[in-house]
Amino acid sequence: MSYPDRDVEQSVREAAYYIWESEGRPEGHAHDHWGRAIIATSPRDGEEPMEDEEKILAGRPDANLPALLTKDVPGG
Repeated sequence: MSYPDRDVEQSVREAAYYIWESEGRPEGHAHDHWGRAIIATSPRDGEEPMEDEEKILAGRPDANLPALLTKDVPGG
């Protein structure tokens, strides 16, 4: 069973992490990174949900890269 709230939280958590990583792991900017991750993972008005592949091509930080890496791997 999937829990949408957990999926959303995990997407925001991963987006914040990747923003932090991309900026060189700076200290003291967690609040900013989380805020930007929430905005990045929020659906836009009238926008259909995007697949992770589409998110990567669009440059969005909320793509679930680990899931993409194991998508077609047996047992992944």
